[in-house]
Amino acid sequence: MERLKLFLSVVFQILKVHKRRTLLSMLGVLFGIFSLVAVGHISNAMTKKIEDTLNKFGPNLIIVRAGKVHVTGRGIKQFTTTQTLKMSDAKAIKTSIKGIKEVVPISEITYPLRYKEKSMQVKIIGATPNIAHIRNLTLQDGFFYGDEEEKRGLKKAVLGYKVWQTLFGEKRAFGKTILIWRVPCEVIGVLVPKGADLSGEDLDSVVYLPLRTVMRRFLNVDYLSGLLIQAEEGTDLAILKAEIRKLLRRRHGLTPMIKDDFSIYSLEDIAKTKQEGLMLVSLLSKMAAIISFAIGGLGIFAVMLLTVTERQKEIGIRRAVGARKKDILWQFLGEACIISFLGGIAGVTLGILVAIVVSLVAALPVIFNLSQLGLSLLISLGLGTMAGAYPAYLAASLLPLKALRE
Repeated sequence: MERLKLFLSVVFQILKVHKRRTLLSMLGVLFGIFSLVAVGHISNAMTKKIEDTLNKFGPNLIIVRAGKVHVTGRGIKQFTTTQTLKMSDAKAIKTSIKGIKEVVPISEITYPLRYKEKSMQVKIIGATPNIAHIRNLTLQDGFFYGDEEEKRGLKKAVLGYKVWQTLFGEKRAFGKTILIWRVPCEVIGVLVPKGADLSGEDLDSVVYLPLRTVMRRFLNVDYLSGLLIQAEEGTDLAILKAEIRKLLRRRHGLTPMIKDDFSIYSLEDIAKTKQEGLMLVSLLSKMAAIISFAIGGLGIFAVMLLTVTERQKEIGIRRAVGARKKDILWQFLGEACIISFLGGIAGVTLGILVAIVVSLVAALPVIFNLSQLGLSLLISLGLGTMAGAYPAYLAASLLPLKALRE
């Protein structure tokens, strides 16, 4: 124990004498470890957020849109719309294809909404009552419309959280009458905050109405904007999407030469695209970390070689008074390892701080894998060992008389 204390005391004293050189040697390791810790945390946090969002906004969900839709990691963009998706399509999918739990037909349009002197543009979503279950909608006030309101086409509205805040300023909205494009509708419920789903849709800035109400009283149409389809647990979504596509093409009379007049995608498709982007960022960060480690290792190697040259007289004196080769070897190897390890600790600390700041700003969960942090420190130790091995061997191999003459 006393030998270890003495050893560490000597090493830290030498590093303190050469502060600038030590700091420069640490930087490569610091940035390499920082890159691994910070980007690794952010990737893990975003992956966890994607998984939570999938569960929060409805698991195993397939979406059919009337028209052409392009799906990317940033969300969805609709290029065209068609009038060929009908209620009969929704019934056929539910009755003809196995593995489907729920089918919710929807009709959407953006309308101005007004209450007294306050107004805003919102997305109106007409849907059957089971949308509350399929999209995990939770009420903070009132109730959701049911089959009776749907059957009679009543003008009963359920407000998203932001709509309620904007129009009512957090006062109770239940029973109040709002105007949707000059049509009076009674507010029967307000939803808890939901945020945006993976497709980019803000579920707090919408108003839900019975499907029959929107199709008959607002739009006067017999076609749908889309379908929300919830698959049963364990169903292969890729196979299910292929079956839905085949059925709709047959029902719409599309020949092999004609493109689909609808789009089918799932939130898992968007999640997969996002995760592919995360994997690319993670790969680039690992490449940057490897480059930083290489630079850091070369820096430590060069500094230790220079140190051996500068301290030949010290080595000769120590050997002359009885120091063994392995004592010299361990001292120089210890210096390299401690320089690298200190850089690793600084990199882990900086990486954790940056990861916490990013998590707070981007509303990401804070997730730290202790095994990854431990691995990062082991990498820094290994790098120091590799970079310091040859200089330490050179120092231990110096003959005492030759070292003293130098």
